[in-house]
This record gives sequence, structure tokens and C-alpha cells, in this order.
Amino acid sequence: MSIKTPTIAIRLLGFSAKEEETFSAVLAVARETGYSYTCLRTGCVQDPDMYIVNASNIKAIATLSDLNPGDAMPVLLIGKTDIDLPYQVMPRPIRWRNIFGILDELINKRELLLHTLAAHTINLTVHERRAHKRIDFDLTDPQVYQKMRDTPMAKGGILIVDKDTQFREYVAAIMDHYGITVTLAADERSALMLDRNNQHALTLINTSTPDVDPYHLCDGLKKQNHGLKTSVIFLIDQSFDYKLGLAERVRCDGFLVKPLSRRVLLSTIRKYLHLFK
Repeated sequence: MSIKTPTIAIRLLGFSAKEEETFSAVLAVARETGYSYTCLRTGCVQDPDMYIVNASNIKAIATLSDLNPGDAMPVLLIGKTDIDLPYQVMPRPIRWRNIFGILDELINKRELLLHTLAAHTINLTVHERRAHKRIDFDLTDPQVYQKMRDTPMAKGGILIVDKDTQFREYVAAIMDHYGITVTLAADERSALMLDRNNQHALTLINTSTPDVDPYHLCDGLKKQNHGLKTSVIFLIDQSFDYKLGLAERVRCDGFLVKPLSRRVLLSTIRKYLHLFK
């Protein structure tokens, strides 16, 4: 599995499927100068570099308020909102010819901030939510949060399902710093057997692996780890048809699109294994 440096990843919030398709098509156009952009698909667990938010969608504004992006996470609001928010606004109707200039400016400011902080060895932290204006309602059932707090995390490290050993070796080299074991399985049967013995906290399934049904395998892994907090993530090609409904039924946590950058891979592993060093 090859590794590359990603383009600027955008998370869209509050748009219709048709609008998301338009954003994805427009921003995917090759440019001779400036940044390259990609819109993260629904189900992708990659952390975004910035958000584009439909300002007229109250649920999207609530989600943004809950996320409380820091200074290094630019936000572009599309349309006006009655709530005073500290983000740049692009009015409707959208002038698509102008959007790249706005996005480039936001990312330039972000890069300057990150470089300045790195030069001074200062960690950029997210501010306490309550110090800022936010919408004080939560759309999630409180029992969901309670279940997440009560469920212990599995302690078996990382399982990679792939026909090739190179990706496993690459991940193992990164995880050596954390003292986390990385195990390889080449098929469904061995993956379930290894996981039954080790109870992996995170499984990465390369969906290109021959004779592996990723949804069936995910379902089996989740069932045999009942009562433990485990995560299963698909590693997919751009052409892979990620079936959101089926993925939700087998409790798949989402996907990452290959090829992966080191930054995306490490940030994802840190998030799902709760690693902070």
C-alpha cells in the first residue's frame, strides 16, 4: 500500500447530497497554482483540514459549535446565519469562480499559524467550549455517551487484514514508539482467529484483499468482541462502493481512502487508540 502526502481535506456540514456532489466536482478540478482540495465522503474517518458549513442548517451549526474548531481549523460558512459566529462567510448564491481564492486565503493563514507555532514549539490546543458562544442542545441520546464511558477498550493492539506484509511493517515501525503490537492476517478465517486470541482495539481491513468480505469480517469481529470497545476501519480505493447502510448494520467505524499519508494514518490511530504522545 503506497503512502503519499494528501491534499487539503474538507468536511462538508449540512448540505444536500446534490450540493455535496457539486462541491466535490468543483473542488476536484486540477489547478496549475494554489492548493489542491478534496471533500471527505460520508463515512470517512480522516480528520479534515477545514470545514465548509451550510449556515442555514441549524443541525450543522450545532455540530460546528460542538466541534469548536481551533484557530488552525478554518471554517467557511455558506450563506448567512442569525447567530454571530467568528468565521468567514460566503453569501449565496455561490460564485464558484471565487471559492478557490477564499479557500486558499484561509489555508494560507492556517499554514502561517502552524509554522509560527512550530517555530516557537508551542502546542495549539482547542479552547474550552464554554468560553465561546455555542448552541446549548445536544442531539445525541445521553445513554450513548454513558455506554461509551462504561465500555472498556480492548487491549490487543492493531490487526491489519492485507495480502501484503509491507503495510503491516510500515505501521509496526510507527507503533514501535508506542509499544503497540501490530498483527497481520491475510484472510477472514485467520483474522477472526487472531482477534479471538488477542482482542484487537483497532482493525484496518484493506478491502482489496482477495477473498475477504469486509462487511462480513467486520460483523464477526464486532460480535466476538462484544462488551469491549473495538474499532474497525476499511482501507478503500476511490472506486470502492462504501455501502453506508450496511456499514452501519455491521458497526463499521468508517473508512480511509488509499493511498494514505503518514499524517492521516498516525492521526487516525492516535484517535481510535487514545494515544496522545
